[in-house]
Amino acid sequence: MINGNINSFLDTGWYTESTLFFNGNVYWCEATTENGLTTFFVNRWKASLTDNMYYNSHIDANGDPVDFRNILILKDNDMDIIKKNFLCSNIFDGKTFWEVEQELVWVDEGSPIVEE
Repeated sequence: MINGNINSFLDTGWYTESTLFFNGNVYWCEATTENGLTTFFVNRWKASLTDNMYYNSHIDANGDPVDFRNILILKDNDMDIIKKNFLCSNIFDGKTFWEVEQELVWVDEGSPIVEE
C-alpha cells in the first residue's frame, strides 16, 4: 500500500471513511452500524492523483463526480465476515484487494476539482 501502513488500514482504516486510489479512480469506503447490523459500502468515481497523497475528483458540468458508482454493499452482524468479503471482492478492475494491494494509494481529498 502506497502512502499508508497496510496493518493500520486492515485494523480500522478500511471501514472508517477511508479513501483509496487505483487506476484513475477513487474508492471511498465507509461502514455504518444500526441495531447491531453493519452496512459497509464502497463508492467509486474518476479522479486524478497528486503527489501520491491527494485525489482530485473529476466532475461533470452539474458538479457531480464522473462515473460515480456504488460498487459494493455488504451487510452483516459480524465485522470479520464483512472484512473478509471486502478483501475478496473483485472491485478493483476485476481484481481483489490483495491482487492490487501494492498499487493502492491511501489518499486524502485535495483540490482543485478537475472538470470534464
